[in-house]
Amino acid sequence: KAVFGNKSLEVNLDYIADTLATKGSSSREKIRYYFLNDFFKDHCNTYSIKGSGKRPIYWQFDSGKQNGFKCLMYLHRYTPDTVGIIRSNYLTKTQGMIENALKNAEFAINNSSSAVDKAEATKKRDKYIKQLAEIRTYYPALSHIALQRIDLNLDDGVKTNYTKFQGIEVSIEGEKRQKIDLLAKI
Repeated sequence: KAVFGNKSLEVNLDYIADTLATKGSSSREKIRYYFLNDFFKDHCNTYSIKGSGKRPIYWQFDSGKQNGFKCLMYLHRYTPDTVGIIRSNYLTKTQGMIENALKNAEFAINNSSSAVDKAEATKKRDKYIKQLAEIRTYYPALSHIALQRIDLNLDDGVKTNYTKFQGIEVSIEGEKRQKIDLLAKI
């Protein structure tokens, strides 16, 4: 929209979506699916150094297998405040949206007369519950790193800097200590 204007936005989105081999019924859904599921893997393959591993310049904050939270960060724009911004501006907003979606699913379960609608809402509710549990485990680790305000030295390389966000030890009330990776595996 910023580059080509609002008039050609949908045509441009259609063009981009047609080049992606992803799921979705609309251009926006296909592009969203690509960013949620395939972009980071493709990006890591692009920035792979033979024999040395992957060195991506986009890093994906990822809460885990339930896809409760994902966020891309461009390494060269990182500041010590970035993780705090991700936590306050994105993670909490995502958690709130999932909580609202959970309430809507529960309302549909309790008020729908259609067995199909109830089954679909139940499936969604179960997914949202798992995502919220995942986020509630991820949040303390992200908060811990946000409060540390880690400074990265780009001269140290991706591999060294990436490890600063992995294996964060946290304790959740009533559970034993566990290690949380804030970033997707590379």
